[in-house]
Parts: sequence; C-alpha cells; structure tokens
Amino acid sequence: MEPSLENQSSSQTPIEPRLGKCEVCAFHDAKYTCPKCEVKTCSLKCNKIHKLEVECDGLRDRTRFVPINKFSNLDLSSDYRLLEEIARNMETVKKNFGKKDDSRVIPPHLFKLRNAAKDRRIVLKFLPYKFERHRTNTTQLNFRTNIISWHIEFVFVNAEFLKIHENKVPETEKIGSIINKLISNEEDAAINEKLKFYKAADINGVKFLLKAEQKKGKKFYDIDSGMSLKECLAKKLIIEYPTIYVLLKEHSTGFDIIDSDEEDEESNNNNDIKTGNQQVEKILRKAESDESLYRSLKNLLFITEYSDEEMSS
Repeated sequence: MEPSLENQSSSQTPIEPRLGKCEVCAFHDAKYTCPKCEVKTCSLKCNKIHKLEVECDGLRDRTRFVPINKFSNLDLSSDYRLLEEIARNMETVKKNFGKKDDSRVIPPHLFKLRNAAKDRRIVLKFLPYKFERHRTNTTQLNFRTNIISWHIEFVFVNAEFLKIHENKVPETEKIGSIINKLISNEEDAAINEKLKFYKAADINGVKFLLKAEQKKGKKFYDIDSGMSLKECLAKKLIIEYPTIYVLLKEHSTGFDIIDSDEEDEESNNNNDIKTGNQQVEKILRKAESDESLYRSLKNLLFITEYSDEEMSS
C-alpha cells in the first residue's frame, strides 16, 4: 500500500536546526554559541571571524545580568563559585598585606625622597604601584637643591567638596599663598564660581585642616596659613601626598581636630612593650575619676606575689 500524499508531504518537511543558521557565513547550520556575546557559529573558522569582527574574547561574563525568569540552577552555581573565588582572593590579600615583596622594592628616587622626608621629621609611606594615589603622585626631591616639591590634594568643603590637585609645590611655600593662587585663578570660570565664598571670606576667614592618616575615624590637624608646607608636615604621617581640607571658619564645627604631639605619643605606645604592672597603672590612671571603681580595681589588680594577702598566708 502506497503512503498517502499527506504522509509524503510531512516526511519531506525540513527540520529547522536548533540554533538556526550561522550568523557569520549565513550558509551552514550553527553548531556553537559564544559564551560571551551569544553569536551562533558553525565552525572554528567562523568563530575566529566573529571574535575579530566584534573583538570578543569568548569568555563568559560572570557578572552579566540574568533576568529572574531565565535564572537557572547553573547560574546560581556560577554565582556561588564567583563569590567563593572573591573570598579566597580577599583572604590571600589580607595574609600577604604588609609582607616584604622583592618585586615591590621602591626605586632609588623614592628611597631618597623618603629619607629626605625623614630628615624633616615626616614619616612618608608609599602605596603599591597599582593604586591610583601612587600613580598620580608627583612629589619629588630636587637632588641639587635638596628641596621637596609636594603633590597636594586640596578639598574645598564649602564648594561641594571640590578637589584640586597642585603639582610640585615647593616645601618652602606658605599654605596661605598657595590658596591665594588657587582662589585668584581666573582661567576656569566653573571653578571660580564654586570658590566665590572663599574669595569673599579672604584668607583670614578660611581654616585649613590636614587629614591625619591611619587614625580611627576621620581626624585632622589644624594648620596655620602662615606656616610653610615643611612646617605643617613636620611630625606627621603622610601616605603618598598630603590632603588639606579648606573650609570657612564659621563652618569648622564637626571636625575631629587633634594635636601633632599625639602622633608621636601613639607611635611610642605602639612600639614599646609594656609590662603587666605598666598596664595596671594605665588602667588605674583612667579609673581615678571614679573613686569606687578605682578602689575595686586596686583590690583586684594588686594581688601579686608581693601583696599583703599572700605574704600573710
């Protein structure tokens, strides 16, 4: 029995390929999908062509947005592995942070710059080369004149925290004269508009705060506009270059200002190894304001091998 015309027509209907035609040659059926841009290709040749045309590396973007209706268990597993990888890298960075690395030995000019800062009682530290603060730092030492030219970041608080970077500022220049030059600069109209309140207040109505590095919270040193940059940075810790906040005096409340002497005191406390008795004395000094607490601490902490209680026993 011969098949009917209906069965013949259905059997001859071509089956559409799952991926459709190759999007490169548009001739052969596609066999592969690019993990990154999802371009459909039929062969290695077409795959290479598509990478050259759209500059695709073929690597799947693990941070690409996936709609919730298309989110699968495979995407969930991929996200979990990505988070685990980030956590492992963070742990590695924490373990290796601060360790000496022969590949990061500072070059001779930075070594001399650090020693020159040390002679001025300035503790100068450098960040790894990958940090933008290190790459943009233009601070340098003039070997002939032995003068440090600093890179300074000025933050104008009352101008929407406008940041202006000044390059190669001599350490002999006074803070007030530097600010006067910035305020009186007429080249940039937009900046002049933002600094109009500083122009109206004049240098006498402006306060200068040097950001204190490696302190808990945001702390600042109060510096005088009549002081030179060298005098302002003495007994300070500077990471790459100083950051100076410029604000109007009537808006100076809310800033935690400390004395430069605290820098030396804190460094000495960190370097000295205290004995048990020294720790006790420190606790008692803090508790002297409360007499009852002072007595209880004294009774508890002074039971040593030389105490009356043990001697009597």
